[in-house]
Amino acid sequence: MSPQRLLHTALLCALSWSGQALAAPPEPQPGVDAKVRPHPQNAKALKPSPAPETHLIPPPLPDCPGMIDNGVVRLGVAPAGHLNIPCPTQPVSSGTHGTSWVGLRYLPTNGEAAAPGSPCEGWGVASADLGISGHSSAGCGSSSNLTVEINAPSPISTLSVVRVGDTFRVTHIYTPSPVTSFLYQVNVLIENIGTAFVADLRYTRGIDYDVLPNTFSEYVTVAGTSGNPWVVGAVDNNFVSLSPLAPDFPVMGGLGDFTNLGPGDLGAQLDFRLGSLAPGEVRGFRTFYGAAGSHADALNALAAVGVSAYSLAKGNWNGSGDPLSATGAPTGTYAAVTGQPNTFMYGFRPPESPTRCTVECPNLLSYGVYTVDRAGVEDRCVVNGQYDNRVVAVTTLHGERVEFSCMDYGGAIGNPCVSAPGADTCDVTAFQKLCGSPTFAQYCL
Repeated sequence: MSPQRLLHTALLCALSWSGQALAAPPEPQPGVDAKVRPHPQNAKALKPSPAPETHLIPPPLPDCPGMIDNGVVRLGVAPAGHLNIPCPTQPVSSGTHGTSWVGLRYLPTNGEAAAPGSPCEGWGVASADLGISGHSSAGCGSSSNLTVEINAPSPISTLSVVRVGDTFRVTHIYTPSPVTSFLYQVNVLIENIGTAFVADLRYTRGIDYDVLPNTFSEYVTVAGTSGNPWVVGAVDNNFVSLSPLAPDFPVMGGLGDFTNLGPGDLGAQLDFRLGSLAPGEVRGFRTFYGAAGSHADALNALAAVGVSAYSLAKGNWNGSGDPLSATGAPTGTYAAVTGQPNTFMYGFRPPESPTRCTVECPNLLSYGVYTVDRAGVEDRCVVNGQYDNRVVAVTTLHGERVEFSCMDYGGAIGNPCVSAPGADTCDVTAFQKLCGSPTFAQYCL
């Protein structure tokens, strides 16, 4: 038995031992125990290909620029920041209609959720008040009004900087989440490079989920949109334009929040409203893409990173047979309930701005003692009896400490630290300006 086949067999045994893969599946509801015809966009994209070697565990990362990997989740990031890139040396993904393209892949199952058929994943940005927009995707409308300025991939992270006309510069930074191995963190920064004030900034992210074992037949959930001031709307369809200004319509009636909608060839497209953006200002926020081996693990990962809205996608499988087979497996609701053998996800965490800040010893000198009061002059931090250690302005964003050196940053920003008798104080307005500036906004995410 080959090492790849041995690993696959071990995965099935582990599921069986836990009473999961071979457990008696729930009674299928009327109409769910059947494979679903793919959306015409996916059907059009399908081409005959040689029979793949099944159950192949992905090898070490090949030389496909833009493919990044944390050992659990593998993403294929195009220069314009959307997912899905071709990689001929990549093993064909598990399940029906496998592909060597890489978009959003869960390595333990070799399941690919973004690339099969028509690779309809992407993003869009717009000024709703000015009527200016741009969007990017490998399929479903491709790209519009975009110019790639920077594309800097590495084996585990990547950076994309794109200009949208003369109005926006959009940066996507993909890095492994420091909180959970089930997620990649995608920092998004939108800069107003124009001369006009943007009163209504919009951002859209959408994906056509295609989940094994029976690709183009999945169950999709969207949650956290109801009552969320940052969300304009959500639909179960990503075969529509990724422009935030274009109309959306559902495939199976999925609007706003919906749970385990399906089975069908479905996706999730979320539109966000991000407030106003003055010329020269930057709005930054966190998003996430990833996958886990169960519904519970996916929800725990999303909760750990503090998302306010998210989507999930799970397969159409009844829990019997081989879910990784290239010929598919029996359909049913077992995967929708348990999320096995893989659940794919997207999450959004809204922008945060400092509401208060303090002046402290820097984190690297956390053992220092802030005792030196130099009235009218910047205070100092005492470390090992030495007084010449600078203090910093500190706040908390996204649950994490953010600090900037006490100094004059010039222009409209100034110095976030205010010298005064007693402990120096922090100017929260100056801190907010730092987090909204093109040079320093990335350090606030």
